[in-house]
Amino acid sequence: MTTPTLDHYRQLCTIRRFEQRLLDDFAKARFRGTTHTSLGQEAVAVGVMAALRPADRVVSNHRCHGHYIARTGDLAGLVAEIAGRPDGISQGIGGSQHIQKSGFCSSGVLGGMVPHGIGLAAAARAQGSDAIAVCFLGDGMLGEGIVYEAFNLAALWPAPVLFVIEANGVAQSTPIARSLAGRIADRPAAFGIPTESVDGNDLARMLTMADRLASHVRASGRPACLVANTTRLGPHSKGDDDRDEAELAQARRRDPLVLARPLFSEADAAQAETQAADLVDQAFALLEQSVPPAAPPVDEDQDPAPRNDATWYGGPPSNFLAHLRDALGALLESDPAVLLLGEDVEDPYGGAFKVTRGLSTRFPGRVRSTPISEAGIVGLAGGMAAGGFKPVVEIMFGDFSSLIVDQMLNHLGKFDRMYGGCPSCPVVVRVPMGGYRGYGPTHSQSLEKLFLGIPGLTLVACDNLHDQVRLWRRMLDLSGPKLYVENKALYGTAMMPAIDGRIGGFLARSVPSSLPLTALALTEGEADAVLLTYGGMVPLALQAARHLFEAEELRLRVVVVTQLAPVPLDGLVDALGACRRVVTLEEGTRRGGWGAEIAAALVERLGGGLRLARVAARDAVIPAAAQGEAWALPSLERCVAAVMEVIDAV
Repeated sequence: MTTPTLDHYRQLCTIRRFEQRLLDDFAKARFRGTTHTSLGQEAVAVGVMAALRPADRVVSNHRCHGHYIARTGDLAGLVAEIAGRPDGISQGIGGSQHIQKSGFCSSGVLGGMVPHGIGLAAAARAQGSDAIAVCFLGDGMLGEGIVYEAFNLAALWPAPVLFVIEANGVAQSTPIARSLAGRIADRPAAFGIPTESVDGNDLARMLTMADRLASHVRASGRPACLVANTTRLGPHSKGDDDRDEAELAQARRRDPLVLARPLFSEADAAQAETQAADLVDQAFALLEQSVPPAAPPVDEDQDPAPRNDATWYGGPPSNFLAHLRDALGALLESDPAVLLLGEDVEDPYGGAFKVTRGLSTRFPGRVRSTPISEAGIVGLAGGMAAGGFKPVVEIMFGDFSSLIVDQMLNHLGKFDRMYGGCPSCPVVVRVPMGGYRGYGPTHSQSLEKLFLGIPGLTLVACDNLHDQVRLWRRMLDLSGPKLYVENKALYGTAMMPAIDGRIGGFLARSVPSSLPLTALALTEGEADAVLLTYGGMVPLALQAARHLFEAEELRLRVVVVTQLAPVPLDGLVDALGACRRVVTLEEGTRRGGWGAEIAAALVERLGGGLRLARVAARDAVIPAAAQGEAWALPSLERCVAAVMEVIDAV
């Protein structure tokens, strides 16, 4: 049994004093917002952190103060962060729940950070380090499905991660007996993860068991789990504690500070308590000297600096699928940090659409098939990105991208800004979208509009005009995560090479933008109308332009966009020229779509005088039957009708 030291006891007292002072100051309206204290769970934090080394990583949750203090001792930075000060840990942006420093990070969305910790651990092991990661969970978090995706991934990978479940017996206000069936320890154990339980309020037992399991994880390179049975002495947040007095009295009898104090002399214990109080008082006093609250340095999404180098395809005859495969191979060959992850991506299968076929053979260990765990895969990729890699994740069908919204919205898309400018998260998620293949209601959708409004996320669409090798390299130069939309209808189409400034018979002009933006026209001169489109709709748009020229002698300029969000508004205005008749074409459903966003942006920039129409999939389920699918999705007839509508409008 490990004997606790006076320093361990001082840490317990420091966490307790900090949390009590914090609640007092919240009650006096000295802070705003919310907080979740570690009262009663201090021994878990101190015991686990004592087992770690400097290079180890820690992933915490909304109840993170005790973990952070035990790991860093940074009281001043934490209180400044909670106060919203620019000199706080996360520059006052993250607040009480979202902090990041020196290998420690936390977030308030339960469950979503667990696969991130697995990615951090896997990245360290892949780089030859013996560092491990610790993921703190509460017993209430075990209701989240992504936790079990994470357990499975950690065991299969395997990843050197120690899961610590702080079992305080209550999920916010609901007793665990009413929210979890079965034994907590059986859950990680079901995935083959060695699991031990310990009295989390007994400091000596916590120190002993945490050290034993951390050493096991470090030596084996495999996960383990520690269930720390503890108590929550305070409210869930600030004053929302409805437990009866008998239950609270029972919890106080297991107070870890009360249990630890007899291990030391009265004089030593009193001295440690005084020192802890002084440290906390000094940290709070520093608020008077720290930088006053100000608007946090967070900018809105802006289109990055424009470039005007044409990135049109100029290679040998190829279909789009083969060209995309070559592009991914070129990335793997040129950058050892690039990884490809996804369901069934390894040989001999090579992905559902065979985009990755042959790549796992060429790059063993860097192209890995994963379980069917979309959210878990993306979360793991986020951790590996934070650990120095550049993961590319394939979601088998874009329809399943709804399962990763939380990761893109609340995690990967927020990391750099939420944590006050920490390194960005260079994850690319490939999503094969769209129909025209008879796959029916749940395998034919174009759902990219669900991601249009996520700050920090770059939304990119590929097509058969632009060189994907150069597009990927430019895309990877941009900060933050990206969603790369591949319309399935493109896979079998031929690449359209640029020859003497023409693409497929159209005059081509590269419009300055951060990612490729190309204007195409059959003739010189001003256009009668402009059709804005992207991805798998490009062939249809060009077909409409030819039809209108031949049948109606109308000149339609087709503008092919690769960056869907942030909207490259300057480039779009440049591409319009003097024309004010505009049609948008997208394969996703019309309501709340890309076309609506483009129309609003153009009206805001250019004012009145625009004539606008939108062509999109109907706001309906996409049938599997050919006739029904043709009715639901954009067609030549609908494109032509929309163009004629804006031209004929009075």
